[in-house]
Amino acid sequence: MKIKLLRKLRKIGRNKITIHSITTTDGCTTGLSYGYSGSEYKNLFNFGDTKEEIYRKAERIYINTNIDKIRKKYKK
Repeated sequence: MKIKLLRKLRKIGRNKITIHSITTTDGCTTGLSYGYSGSEYKNLFNFGDTKEEIYRKAERIYINTNIDKIRKKYKK
């Protein structure tokens, strides 16, 4: 896929979740509160995940669940 398209899809995927608060203990993330727009985005957080890792997981979920629709939309 083209670079511009991937950037656009990643941005859409990142915007599917909203991180409200992060709880850390001794530099390790122990809790995270976030809101999401679809049921496939629940249970993203694992002990020790950073904010960026959560966003990357949301990007991958968006791209993987919508890949056929995306390909049809941007097909030449």
